[in-house]
Amino acid sequence: MKRKVAVIVGSRSDLTQCESGIEWLRTAHNEELIELQGIHVMSIHRNTDEVLDFLDEVGANLDVLIIGAGWANHLTGTCDAFLRYSLKNTSTVVIGVAFADEKDELKTLTAIRSIQHVPGTQVLFEGFVGEKGFTQAVERAVTGV
Repeated sequence: MKRKVAVIVGSRSDLTQCESGIEWLRTAHNEELIELQGIHVMSIHRNTDEVLDFLDEVGANLDVLIIGAGWANHLTGTCDAFLRYSLKNTSTVVIGVAFADEKDELKTLTAIRSIQHVPGTQVLFEGFVGEKGFTQAVERAVTGV
């Protein structure tokens, strides 16, 4: 059975750090290694209901959810918490990615800490930062978590 994978990023500007990873996902989907369930741009700050509705609708059908955001990366922790505690879904693996801000290292560090320091989180985060980190997260999702 093919692993079902989806991606959520916090803003369109984050997509520039996703290009090679998205290509990797599309190739894996075309080679029938995974079933790509979509690449979604949704902000937990600007589109809270949309994010939670999406998770409610498809969360139970996902094996892996890659979530990336920059600066105040509340998206990853909120999605993980909603899946696990509101929807009682402990089977979907959430992989967190912190997007880099080339102009402000503090914003990058804040994004990293937003993933690392959420109490009780089950988010898989192995230093997935920026474009390289997103691609590594995709590889991990495709080859096994």
